[in-house]
Amino acid sequence: MFKFESPVFVHKNILKKDMLDELRDYPLQISRMMLEGCDDGVLKGTEITWEDNLLKVSPGLIWHGGNIYRMEETCSINCPPVDQLTYIKVRFITMDYEKDRIGGLGDVYMNEIPPENGEIELGRFRLQEGARLRTDYENFDDYQTEFDTVNRIHMPFIGAGGPGLWSGLLMEYAYELLKTGTDNIYDTCFAMQILGAKGKIAGELTAWYVEKSVGRKVTDFSNGFFYEKLRGILRERKNGNSDFEKKQGYTRQMLLL
Repeated sequence: MFKFESPVFVHKNILKKDMLDELRDYPLQISRMMLEGCDDGVLKGTEITWEDNLLKVSPGLIWHGGNIYRMEETCSINCPPVDQLTYIKVRFITMDYEKDRIGGLGDVYMNEIPPENGEIELGRFRLQEGARLRTDYENFDDYQTEFDTVNRIHMPFIGAGGPGLWSGLLMEYAYELLKTGTDNIYDTCFAMQILGAKGKIAGELTAWYVEKSVGRKVTDFSNGFFYEKLRGILRERKNGNSDFEKKQGYTRQMLLL
């Protein structure tokens, strides 16, 4: 059966062990049930800013290995221009606490090596000498700018049901797609779903939309692949062409009677 229990904190009430157990276990059980089956990824926050050679990652939540890691204070990292591709990552460390608790740490750091050994990428960039690192974007195309711009395309962002593209990127796509005036039913459904969920949608929904738009089964589920496909679809819609499939070299067989 379903149940709801919460201890009442009033003067002279005895706080029993089972009440403390409930306070400890209930939030963990809820979060694990809601995220069951999800791959690792960012749940919320971790926004990135840069000023005076200092890169900052805002507080946020990350789902990793069946646990939620929280960062409650902004993380600052020295970040001078080096003109080479640099990755912002989180590496996870299991902590050897005393018997009274278990846990782990997620360390935010940067280097020139792509994520490995279960690390999660928060972004990548190439900052040139004398330039400023941008963390705002002019349009959907701008998210993949190579120089002096934080690229967050490859960050796994958990929506309803699993990780996918960053919510900010998908919101920009939905706005630009609707501005084209497209009357394609799949465009409308996908854009409305994004806006309704504020960009927090599962990667499988993006895969469905791409398959319907290009007329081909998706076998690559990487964020980079999805971004390029969405970029191509958006370009076609802006050109007034809703038949993206033909432009990609896929042709339908016609039967003449």
